[in-house]
Amino acid sequence: MTRAVAAIVILGLTLTIALGAAFGVDATALILLALIAAFGALAVSVARKARAGTIKPAVCPSCEGFNSPNAPYCKHCGTHLKRQHS
Repeated sequence: MTRAVAAIVILGLTLTIALGAAFGVDATALILLALIAAFGALAVSVARKARAGTIKPAVCPSCEGFNSPNAPYCKHCGTHLKRQHS
């Protein structure tokens, strides 16, 4: 997924530079280029974090519902949850 995001960002940058070269680079083209680069960097960062998957949900022993890892009680049935040590 990270490669696809990077490819889309590179395509957007290339298109913006090509249009800027064809029609003359102006302030609007530079702003678009900066926005594409900024959002592209953000998208690549989010894609990398999503792949990491370091946070696992807590599973309730009673109802097997998924909860936040720091939740003291199950949001589904109210059972007290023990903290997971990772």
